[in-house]
Amino acid sequence: MKKVLILSLVALAAFSLPAAASDVNAPYAKAAPVYGPTNWSGFYVGGNVGAGFGNVTTTDINGGVPPGPFGYTTTGVLGGAQGGFNYQWNSIVASLEVDLGYLGANGKGYVPSSTPGHHQDLTLSGGFTAGVSGRLGYAIGRWLPYVKGGYVYYDGNAAQTTTKAGYATTPTGAYSGYAIGGGVEYALMSDWSIKVEYLRYELGSQGGMQTSLTDPPIGYQYKNSTSVNFDTIKFGVNYHF
Repeated sequence: MKKVLILSLVALAAFSLPAAASDVNAPYAKAAPVYGPTNWSGFYVGGNVGAGFGNVTTTDINGGVPPGPFGYTTTGVLGGAQGGFNYQWNSIVASLEVDLGYLGANGKGYVPSSTPGHHQDLTLSGGFTAGVSGRLGYAIGRWLPYVKGGYVYYDGNAAQTTTKAGYATTPTGAYSGYAIGGGVEYALMSDWSIKVEYLRYELGSQGGMQTSLTDPPIGYQYKNSTSVNFDTIKFGVNYHF
């Protein structure tokens, strides 16, 4: 009986040792990190910074100088904030987004004057922007490529100003139009994401004028029309609630 017990204990130890050795030698498996948001649905807010590259075209309407059109380019920084709401259905992500910011403009055009020794300057000021857009994206892992389009407002104004004394310049009013483009957003750890986005701003045309104060016919208004568009690129970050 004692022999049977001893042999049983030896056999059990023989089978147990390889199993214990395999457990010791087994590599340690780290828990996979959790990235978010795993689902894009919900509210978010964030900020952005980038640059705008504009094309400006001015046409004179009723005399004074050749009608043109006269074009020039403008560049400037832009920055601001955005917020919105995402709704995800399977891999489709639909969003409503609001943008607020400032778009700088740095550029000037030139128009020959009808009076020798003078010319007319074409300028576009920087201004605040506001937009309401829809986004439609397709979630691929932590990536969200999307298209975007909607309304945009720009309170910069364009002006045509002669260097000859005796004229009062009235610049254009603010611009509004549509923005269209797209981008890609990437979900980081926790509730943060980063994005890059391209938008084309088509802002239409606005009218301005120069009023003669001393040259006859005094009080005559030389009218002009200026169209504006911008290509913008933004880099941004969002916090998801």
